[in-house]
Amino acid sequence: MTFAMVEERMVEAMVLWRRSPDRERGWHRMRAFWPDIVRHNWFGDYADTEAEPRPLPLTRAEVAERDEASEWMRFVPERDRRLVVMALMCLARGEARVPWRRLLQPLGLRMGADGLRMRYARAIEKVANALNGGNPGGIVSNRKSTCGDDFVCSAPGVKGAIPR
Repeated sequence: MTFAMVEERMVEAMVLWRRSPDRERGWHRMRAFWPDIVRHNWFGDYADTEAEPRPLPLTRAEVAERDEASEWMRFVPERDRRLVVMALMCLARGEARVPWRRLLQPLGLRMGADGLRMRYARAIEKVANALNGGNPGGIVSNRKSTCGDDFVCSAPGVKGAIPR
């Protein structure tokens, strides 16, 4: 998976978390079995044409996708988890870009917005690497081997190349 694919799946998971019902909040809203004021449609009390229907509950497939993407947070270093969640929530709200400067204060920092962006990028990249089977040495090289066609070597110019 690429960086963009991982980020997109994690943003979708955040959107699904926001759609999930909050049972505790539901209990706090319930006051009695009968409302304090009885209203009737025929008197025109409910003429709210701007009312939006409640979103449908999550399907089992959506819950499975949400939970799978949420488990990817275990690959994010402990120090960066709060940052990643806050950035993903900004993207899940529909913002085109993460407002890194606005995240400084909730994280207890005064400066370093570019550092937050880099920490976020490294964290998402770690998730992508882990999902792709890992990169144990952390080495990424696009250089061609100079050992010849019959040998595989770890770096150009390394003596003692391993035969195929």
